[in-house]
Amino acid sequence: MRALAVVSFGPVASLTVLSVLAATACTRGEVQYAAGGTTSTSSGGAGASGQGGAGGSGTGGTYAGITIVQPDASSLGGAGGTGSSPPPPTWPPTGFVNVTNVTYGAYATDPNQISSAGGASGQGGSSGGSSGSSQCAGLFGVVRDFKMGNLSGGHPDFQVPTPRNAAETGIVTDTLGDDGKPVYANPPAGGTTSTQANFDQWYRDVDGVNIPFVVGLHFIANPSGGNGVVTFAASLGTSTGTGRNRDAGAPAVATSSYFPVDGLGWNDTARADDGNQHNFAFTTEIHTAFIYNGGEKFTFQGDDDVWVYINKKLAIDLGGIHQQLQATVDLDAQASTLGISTGNSYDLAVFNAERHTTQSNFRIDTTLVFTDCGQIPITIY
Repeated sequence: MRALAVVSFGPVASLTVLSVLAATACTRGEVQYAAGGTTSTSSGGAGASGQGGAGGSGTGGTYAGITIVQPDASSLGGAGGTGSSPPPPTWPPTGFVNVTNVTYGAYATDPNQISSAGGASGQGGSSGGSSGSSQCAGLFGVVRDFKMGNLSGGHPDFQVPTPRNAAETGIVTDTLGDDGKPVYANPPAGGTTSTQANFDQWYRDVDGVNIPFVVGLHFIANPSGGNGVVTFAASLGTSTGTGRNRDAGAPAVATSSYFPVDGLGWNDTARADDGNQHNFAFTTEIHTAFIYNGGEKFTFQGDDDVWVYINKKLAIDLGGIHQQLQATVDLDAQASTLGISTGNSYDLAVFNAERHTTQSNFRIDTTLVFTDCGQIPITIY
């Protein structure tokens, strides 16, 4: 049996700190989002174990503030119990690695591989409704590590495709798929992708092809961006001071890069522009939601491929293997195209692929106020 689980991080109360703690109760180094109830607290917390079902007895919680939404929990391994309030939010999350301060904010990665295997046990209880008071200053998503295509068993869409250094629009369709993934548009030959089957692996967990982890992006207020702007900026060429490609009032980290899977996954490294060895060839997938109040903007700057969907409509198309490119969505100007109206909640999905050396840049500037800290869809088999 196969079903889709959605791991949802707690909603925003204020943009100050992130609200997710490290995974516990894992086996073989994997984070297991098995069937059952919803999670409550980290190890040692007060969350009750899930009620055992056909698959076995329940286990303790993994992350604080996560909600797992699944069909027919009893048939997939047991229903969850009830729990208590999650611990106070912290950054960096306990147990995360590669904690890196960047030009604006920081990133960190859970070193425990996400497991798509489920049904063996129920999860811990829910957070008792108090996750609504959780605070978060950023978003959590999935980063998937691939082998470079120039290595044995590597993926043909990473490191080897040509042409390079040019944006390629039209790789994906203008509407998100029913499963929340980009739909391959069968672009003309001569581009930077190989086949639909290979592209479909970019944002899906495929054993032996990619290795998925939870990644956290820590946003902070950006005084140079205007009122209400929050930023996560891990990008070269964004430094302190004034002038072209500079941000007045930026923190002490003058220029930075985005390498969340260093030392993890396949760990096939290459020399980057900073002179160090880094693990390239990975994708990042983020899902969240926001209330459209009017006047909001969303800007992405980075490389390589970037696709941003609002209300399942393609709002930014910066596909291809290229150096940093930037695009902005003015929600008011594009409201009709996106099918949005003020006062309503809409989905936001961001898909990025780091496919070629020697840089990895990832930057978001936005006035959107997220209603959660990230939703992670996981396929249960």
